[in-house]
Amino acid sequence: MTWKNSTILTVTALVLAEPLLAQQSALEDAPVVALGDWRYDDLYSNGVSARDLIDREVYGQTGDEIGDVEDILIGSDGQVRSIVAEVGGFWDIGDTHVSIPLNRVDMSNGQIVVPITEDTVGDYGFWNDEPIQNGAVDSDIVEGVDDEPIPRAWRASELIGDYARLQNDDGYNDYGYVSDLILRDNQVAAVVVQPRSEYGPGYRAYPYYGYDSGWNAGSPNYDMPYTEDDVRDAERLDYNRLDNSLQR
Repeated sequence: MTWKNSTILTVTALVLAEPLLAQQSALEDAPVVALGDWRYDDLYSNGVSARDLIDREVYGQTGDEIGDVEDILIGSDGQVRSIVAEVGGFWDIGDTHVSIPLNRVDMSNGQIVVPITEDTVGDYGFWNDEPIQNGAVDSDIVEGVDDEPIPRAWRASELIGDYARLQNDDGYNDYGYVSDLILRDNQVAAVVVQPRSEYGPGYRAYPYYGYDSGWNAGSPNYDMPYTEDDVRDAERLDYNRLDNSLQR
C-alpha cells in the first residue's frame, strides 16, 4: 500500500468510523434479491461507473483543471458521501487531498466541477468533518478500526479488486473479482464482477450487499449470497448502455 493510499485510508477511518453498536445489528440473513427478478434497466438509465470517475480531471468553477479524483467515499449504509480529490498543483500549494461532499459536486455537463478555490481549499480537508469538530475522535488511533470489522465509511477502491465468491456446500468458492461499482441515486446500486474464464467472457452486475449482509470493508473477499446455479445465466453488463455523462 502506498503512503498516499495509507493516509487516505487512515483518515477515512478516523473521520468516518461509525459506532460498533451498528455491527451488532448486522443481519447475516438480510433480504436477497432473486437474480430472476434482477434487471439492468435502472443501471443503464442513470447508473454511473465508479471506476470511470476515479482519475477523472477535476475543474474549478472558472473552468481551470485543478486536480483529479482519487477515490469515492461511501458510508456504511452504501450512500455516496463525497469525492476525494487531489488538488493543489494548479495553485503551486503542493498536492492536497480534499473531501468534497457529493451535493457540492457538479457533474451535469460531462465534467467534474467543484467549488474549491485556492482560498477555500482548507475548508474541504478531512479534519473539517463534523465528527472531528464534535470531539468524536480523541486521539490519532481509534481502537478497533484496524482489527475489528466495525461498520465504517469506506473507499470505492477498497472493494474494487477484491475477490468475489459464491456460496457452496462447504462455504465459498472463487467466482472472479470485483471490477467496478455502479452508483445510482447517490448510493451503491450494483457490484460489477469480472468472472473467471469458465463462467464466460464479459462483466456481470449484481445487487450490492453491504454491512447489513455481513460484509465489511476490511475483508479481501466479497461474498455473494448466490450459488453457481444462480449465476449461470447471468446477463452480461453492456458498458456502452450506461447513461453516464462522464463515460469515456
